[in-house]
Amino acid sequence: MAGWRALAIGFGVEVAAPYLDNEVLRACLAVPPEERGAPGVYKPLLAAAFPNGPVPPFVLGRVTKGGFNGVSYAGLFGHADTIAELLGPASRLASLGLLIPGPVEAMLRLAGEGQRVPQGSLHPAVATEVWLRQLDVRPVAWWEEVADRVATA
Repeated sequence: MAGWRALAIGFGVEVAAPYLDNEVLRACLAVPPEERGAPGVYKPLLAAAFPNGPVPPFVLGRVTKGGFNGVSYAGLFGHADTIAELLGPASRLASLGLLIPGPVEAMLRLAGEGQRVPQGSLHPAVATEVWLRQLDVRPVAWWEEVADRVATA
């Protein structure tokens, strides 16, 4: 955060991003994922940390950030097995120690039964896993100047 803050201040912009503070992030990440929230409960860690302010009530009460609607649940329900395989023990995220397959499998089992689950952490995990796998199969590309034009390989 300090680097971004210094850059912004260099342009005369004061950055106020308390939720991105390193200590705040460490405290939140110290809470096991399965205890960080539940379907229909928004910002539980933030609300528990600041029950009497300074976080405005409208921030704690906002439920519109994240489109976990019927279509999203239907997709999750229909593809829970595929996602479980993607994020299972053989996943890149698991091999890097960034994901623990057990809680993910339990959540997807509930989703496969049609239960509501906290999808806020699932979507970034799926996107990151797919991105990491693409790094393994995409051909390496580079730019090279050839006379008066640029060529790619």
